[in-house]
Amino acid sequence: MEALRMRFQEQSRKAQAYYTIMHRIRGVVGGDDAASAWMNEPLPALEGKTPAQLVSDGREEEVLGYLDSLTP
Repeated sequence: MEALRMRFQEQSRKAQAYYTIMHRIRGVVGGDDAASAWMNEPLPALEGKTPAQLVSDGREEEVLGYLDSLTP
């Protein structure tokens, strides 16, 4: 039961991180479709990985830092 709870917490953390990043990038790229495309685009600034991959790896702070560099 503990393993299931831990797995749920990890999935919840990833979902929240993904939502937070999607919300922020929508403001930069202008909409849901463009934000979804951006999340799945390998970016040189992120070591050639997609933002979605980094979120899945628990590295959402790197994506958020990159977003900070895109917005004034």
